[in-house]
Amino acid sequence: MAQTELLDKLIPADWDSGKPGKTGFARMRFLQGISDIVARPLNNRLTASTNATAVACNGAVQSTGIGTGAQMPSRFAEFLVKVRVTFNLSGAGTLYVYLYRTTGAIPANGAAPGVNDVIVGGDSFAGPATVGGQNMNGSFSFFDSGLSQSVNYRYYFAVKGTNGLTANLVNGSQMQVSEF
Repeated sequence: MAQTELLDKLIPADWDSGKPGKTGFARMRFLQGISDIVARPLNNRLTASTNATAVACNGAVQSTGIGTGAQMPSRFAEFLVKVRVTFNLSGAGTLYVYLYRTTGAIPANGAAPGVNDVIVGGDSFAGPATVGGQNMNGSFSFFDSGLSQSVNYRYYFAVKGTNGLTANLVNGSQMQVSEF
């Protein structure tokens, strides 16, 4: 991924005081840090989306198979997670939408979340739908903090719906995960 620069390219000679030694080094390092903080949300950001994903519900939490690639929180040990979904259920029943974090692979569509996977935010963030075919929507914004700066994380959608019905994520449902 190409690095985005929001500030002019910093050149050490521009910040040197002209005195003997590396008198501009501390200023240069400080400015590089500011540049990195400002650019971090752009340079460490992943998205995932779906326009039509169906999951045959079994009454338990199941992955949709839709999620982000691997990403490491290299500076702040946290991610800002933003999600917007539109969903419906094939018949009258309940449907909850979850966002999970994993350090492994994203489970396939219909599979249970991994044993060490974690619900981001502590619970479902949208649901329940009670009328078949009626679109519902939900949004979620959360600072996922306390992460390791040496571990890759992935985020994925999961659902829990009435057994025998089909859950659908529709209309450009999406997530964005960025270091902020």
